[in-house]
Amino acid sequence: MGIRDFIQYLREHRERAEKPETLSGAEREEILRQAEMMVGMAEAAVKELESVANNRRVNLPEEHAVRFAQDVFLYLRDEEEKIKEQLR
Repeated sequence: MGIRDFIQYLREHRERAEKPETLSGAEREEILRQAEMMVGMAEAAVKELESVANNRRVNLPEEHAVRFAQDVFLYLRDEEEKIKEQLR
């Protein structure tokens, strides 16, 4: 799954979570399963980026790019966590 796919799923999850009462139990479980997977993927990306940023051979512009990407993944993870809370 690429970042654009991740964002598209997040958008879909937000739309569906706005009216949780219209979701069947199976739909709710599927969205929660997808959200768990996406949160895990974002967490893994953040950890991997942290190890890259901690590499002493990384120059300052590269570190800025890594930190920016890390912030994006943290934001996406937090947004998907909100979806999970809405559906629970």
